[in-house]
Amino acid sequence: MTRQLTNHEKQIVREQQVACDGSLKCFISGEIINDDDDVEYDHLLAYSKGGETDIPNIRIVLKKYNRRKGNQSLYDARDNFKLERLFEQKKNDIKLQDILELKTVEHKNTHAMIENDTVTIDDGNEKRSFRLFRDGILGVDYFYGKIPISWLENDDQEGLQPRVIDFKRLIVIRDHLKDHPQLAPSIGRLVDHRLKLFDGQHKLAGQVLNNALEIDVKFYISPKEEEKAKKLFDNLMITNLEAHSKLKQVPFYTSTLLDRLSVIYKEHLDEFLLCKPSECHTERMFVHYLVTEKQHPKREAVEMLRSAIMKSSLENSALLTYVAEASKDASYPMTIDLLKKSIFPATLYLEPSTARFNTREDHRDSEIDNFKEFAHILVQESFLDKWVPNVKGQPLTNAQLKARRIWHKGSVLTWAPYLKSVLMFALQIATNSEREQMLYRPEMKEEQKPIIKACLQRLFNHNMWDEPAGDLDSLLVSAKKQNDLFERKGLTEKYVMTGGT
Repeated sequence: MTRQLTNHEKQIVREQQVACDGSLKCFISGEIINDDDDVEYDHLLAYSKGGETDIPNIRIVLKKYNRRKGNQSLYDARDNFKLERLFEQKKNDIKLQDILELKTVEHKNTHAMIENDTVTIDDGNEKRSFRLFRDGILGVDYFYGKIPISWLENDDQEGLQPRVIDFKRLIVIRDHLKDHPQLAPSIGRLVDHRLKLFDGQHKLAGQVLNNALEIDVKFYISPKEEEKAKKLFDNLMITNLEAHSKLKQVPFYTSTLLDRLSVIYKEHLDEFLLCKPSECHTERMFVHYLVTEKQHPKREAVEMLRSAIMKSSLENSALLTYVAEASKDASYPMTIDLLKKSIFPATLYLEPSTARFNTREDHRDSEIDNFKEFAHILVQESFLDKWVPNVKGQPLTNAQLKARRIWHKGSVLTWAPYLKSVLMFALQIATNSEREQMLYRPEMKEEQKPIIKACLQRLFNHNMWDEPAGDLDSLLVSAKKQNDLFERKGLTEKYVMTGGT
């Protein structure tokens, strides 16, 4: 049984923790403690892990933070608090450099000298030499080494390291690396004397949080010739993306995957436009070029095109504000993955067009404008601006509850197919080819927008969304598909189109 501190011992702990200015601060959060605050006297090293109940091992903490820490040490609880605040401030957009700044790791510039089969890295005070090896597939040299963390930086050239750091994964890796070795090295590039890390930033960030001074890294040496350096960059990007998608252990966030693929798409497109005659300048011929001359699998080539279409459409629309960068972020109502499965297929033309670029038949620019107009109406009518995260114990207003129901993943997957019928009705789409191309057409007319608006009003003002809290919410959460629910409640495609049952 844990020994309880005496009042005299508590007073000593308090006196020792009071700052020079007379303030008493919570050991976990650093917040000022007032006399009427609920506090607890807890162990720096948890009692369950052998920590003694004596004055040197006790600190004063605010109860609300102490009850969240479990059997962590107070040091770990304090570090977690700082991390949580950092993730909140940056809205989960955390990269390696943010962790380095948090731990005040001062970056040191380096110089690399290559002689025969050895590379020597020098920061002005310390030198380390490493043996070079040859990668026969990539056609470049590389080396392994234990590298000072102060030499490293994030490889952010057009997002070769595009992933943000996930808080929960970071904590798990940090705790694991306290008692276990790092089995696989991080991966980076040596570019213009700079050591850039593009894979393994979670491991490195975990080591930084554990106050490690160096880490195992494998570095590819980027050639000085521009074309060769670009080829290595592209090959590493594709390899890294595939390793975290179809070969994944921990996946890239979907939006990041789309973003990075579109970078390569643009680079290849520039080459295609320069080397092929203008009569070949179509999306279909570009995909053919990627497959036959750049040796991309056809599926991957088409995905590059789709990625660029979806990325451009989203970035110019009112939906962008509500889409999480991370695939699992409870602070946002939707993810790119959900859009890919629902709204994008119902509105965008995601197949290679046969129209020559920048001709009257090429409607990609007007498609972006049409999606922008459509998304504006969708955001207005779907109560998206009322969506808030569902915080346990915090009641939702009727509008907030309605927004959460509408934008529940199962709901979106059910009503999104209705959007195609809405557009066909409003834009007077009749032929099969037009049905495939949807918003890929000249800019919609002003008189067509009120028709879309009226249909979406029927969809999102249906009385199903306003039912009392309880049964409906259980059905929305539990069901993978809500088709039967929508049918039973009368929220059918016919009702959305006409208002009739």
